[in-house]
Amino acid sequence: MKRKLIKQANQAYTITLPIEWIRKNGLTGKEEIDLEVAEKSIIITTLAQKTIQKTKLDAANISNRALYQNISALYVKGIDEIEITAKNEILNLNEIMSNLIGFAIISQKNNIYVIKDLNFGNYPDLDEIFKRVFQMILLFLESAINDVFSKQEEKLDSLKARDIEVNKFCLYLQRSINKKSYPDIIKGRALFTYSFELEKISDEIERFWRTNIKYHPEKKEDIKKIAELVLNGLEKAFDGLYGIDKKASEDIYALREKIREKSMQIKTKDANTIRMIRHLVKIVEEAADLNPLTLLIKN
Repeated sequence: MKRKLIKQANQAYTITLPIEWIRKNGLTGKEEIDLEVAEKSIIITTLAQKTIQKTKLDAANISNRALYQNISALYVKGIDEIEITAKNEILNLNEIMSNLIGFAIISQKNNIYVIKDLNFGNYPDLDEIFKRVFQMILLFLESAINDVFSKQEEKLDSLKARDIEVNKFCLYLQRSINKKSYPDIIKGRALFTYSFELEKISDEIERFWRTNIKYHPEKKEDIKKIAELVLNGLEKAFDGLYGIDKKASEDIYALREKIREKSMQIKTKDANTIRMIRHLVKIVEEAADLNPLTLLIKN
């Protein structure tokens, strides 16, 4: 990492410190730092202790779903340690912990549980994780189409596992950005919203696939063609974000209109077939809605 020397009026020289290092160590500009000169090297050290954000959560009289939603919200918010108080029952937090990257149960005494971020302050390249999440969702939809219209081998348990894998990475991205680990604040906010939207798209894919597994609706060839167009639309959103296709942002709108039209032409009385079509249309609608965020991230 290179920095340019800036000459000051009194003949002193200054350099800027990387914003990633500042944020990682929770510095505000008021702290003192320690400089150690060693021949041609200068070692910069901060003695400031980064504050651990703690909170308490009363888990008495709430459902498992509500417990998960509350803990997930605190996780995304950036809380580092959560003390959970149950009523009398034993809480099973293992499934919840599997959704929260870096978090673990560190103590359990009577009806009080403490979960904590063991990855405190250490976040890898978020751009790469973000790209990986998008690719996971593309593969999720491709696998759904292949299974729904040919193999039909997927079970509800394995489908749930696929969805959890996507969701936990989306939550991790959102938490990391809220912890100010992304160097560009504006782009970070856009990526936060983008990751939230990707999570919604993943949920629609899961619902589309689950409808087929549970209800075995009739599936005409026209519906498969719509599903393939939807996959193409999601691929266009990816290509538009990563500059692979400069026309992708415009093409996705044309695809959306085509899918809307084709979905209205399918004649069926099967309620679950109609439900599947609605999920497919919703996926491409949300993929097209990513365009404004793509422009914000790229410009």
